[in-house]
Formats: sequence, structure tokens, C-alpha cells
Amino acid sequence: MTAPNFIRLIQTIKICFCTVLFFIVGCSSPESQYDDLVKKEMATEVVHDSLVFSLKFGETKKDFFTKCWNLNKQGLIKQGPNNKFVEYKLPLKKNQNLKDAVTMLFYGIFDHRDVMTGMDFQFYHTAWSLWNKDLQSSELVHSVKDSLIKWYPGNKFQYLQLPKDTTKTLVKIDGNRRIIIKPLDDPRIVKARIDDLRLIRE
Repeated sequence: MTAPNFIRLIQTIKICFCTVLFFIVGCSSPESQYDDLVKKEMATEVVHDSLVFSLKFGETKKDFFTKCWNLNKQGLIKQGPNNKFVEYKLPLKKNQNLKDAVTMLFYGIFDHRDVMTGMDFQFYHTAWSLWNKDLQSSELVHSVKDSLIKWYPGNKFQYLQLPKDTTKTLVKIDGNRRIIIKPLDDPRIVKARIDDLRLIRE
């Protein structure tokens, strides 16, 4: 083989290699990683329907209010700020003091039929102050992540890009249940969400 032919062969191989590499990278885009995970988990046909307390996916808005009313009468929860959430004080652990206390807000997500397809959450240190670095959302998010894994065991959180999003988000999917810890946009609050993938439409 002459030198010019050999050089052309090497160039052709390089072009083919780059084309294949581009195709592989394109197939493993962030969106497809998320879609593949959803398909894998939904294929297990495992169903998780429990949210918090006795609330479950598929219940009506009336069910939600009735159960919350009963929990309120028991002194377990109360009406949250601006009437937009239900408020619950997370119990302190043995090695924690009042400074570590965390408030959890929650409220059901309902579709056009008033069926609960998910739940929104907000977490913040009850004693939050702007000048206390230990109480900022950037620190709290780690505790929230650990708590959600404990409350809803199964797979770990992953950074994935959801449909229509431009940034990656902490996502945990177990069967039909998807948990999202939203990107931090407030120094005080960590926002999370649980959805039933059988009931939502992206």
C-alpha cells in the first residue's frame, strides 16, 4: 500500500470512529437516561401508593381535606402559611436541639378530576436566619435527601434531566413513585415533590 493510500485509509477510519462516537453520545443524552429509568421502573409493575400519614395516591381532594382535618384535631398538624400548605413539625432526634428543628409543609397535587396524583413538599429550619450558615437550604438539602430515602426506601437519588427541563435534578424512582428534590432557588427552603408516574402526564 502506498503512503497516500495509507493516509487516506487512516482518515477514513477516523471519520467512521467519530461518527459512531457521536451516535453513541447522542443516544445516551440526559433526557434518554431519564426515559430509560422510567421505563425500567414501570416495567417492574411495583406499586407504591403511600405518601405521608395515611394519605395515598389516587385519593380525592375531599379525602385529603377530611384526613388532614382529623390529623389537625389530633394536634399532629396545623394549617400552614398563607393557607397553601399543611404544616408538620418533624420530631427531633436524640442528639438534636431546638436549633436543628425542621418544619415540613405539604399539600396534595390534584388532576382535573380532583384525584391526587402527587404531593408538594417544602422543608426549612424552624429557627432559620439569614446569617446562620448552618441553617441555609444548601445545608438542609442533604438532610432532606437522607430523610426521603429513609421514608421511601428503594433506589438512590440520581442527577437527571427531566423532560422540558434544561438543568439536572435530583430524582429517585421506585416502580411508579417518582421523588424529585428541586434545584435550590431559596436560601431558606428545600422543595420536593412526589408523583405517581401512572397518573401524571409530562
